Amino acid sequence: MKANKLRHLWLIAAIALLLPGTRGLALPQDREQPIKVQAKKLEANRGKNLSVYSGDVVITQGSLQIRADRVEVHGNATGEISRVIATGRPAHFQQQMVQSQNPVKARARRIEFTVSTDELHLIGDAHVNRDGNTLTAEKIDYDLKSEEMQAQGQSGDGRVEMIWKPEKKNSGQQTDEGQQQQ
Repeated sequence: MKANKLRHLWLIAAIALLLPGTRGLALPQDREQPIKVQAKKLEANRGKNLSVYSGDVVITQGSLQIRADRVEVHGNATGEISRVIATGRPAHFQQQMVQSQNPVKARARRIEFTVSTDELHLIGDAHVNRDGNTLTAEKIDYDLKSEEMQAQGQSGDGRVEMIWKPEKKNSGQQTDEGQQQQ
């Protein structure tokens, strides 16, 4: 019975690390949503402001979703989340930034999310999909606020690949262009 109580207290402490400080450019209602964490195992150290989840980890808060084999949640001195590190084969990150757009989807073997600056660092078979436009590289640094990205291919002949989908034209533009070409 005591072991169950202690395990329950550790779980509450670990979730408390997640609650404050989840800010950013995400949908405003995301920050007001409860955080749900599912994993097979939890190791938490309140003194170090560190929680480590492992085994089919799924973390959700509003439109934010992180899926990985292992997730480290690092807090700062005030208990706010400062950094989340997800690793997997691959790890996944998804968040809807604007109501009218599709969510940003990212995957890599290692994802580092710096909460205060809304920066994603994707390392190892990195891939970002934003509204059907994709970027694939060995390493991608993505600033979610400014929409700036930097990518690097693997050493040697590794390449960076960017694919843009054509923008849809409204039907009036297509008609005008069709008439001009005739």
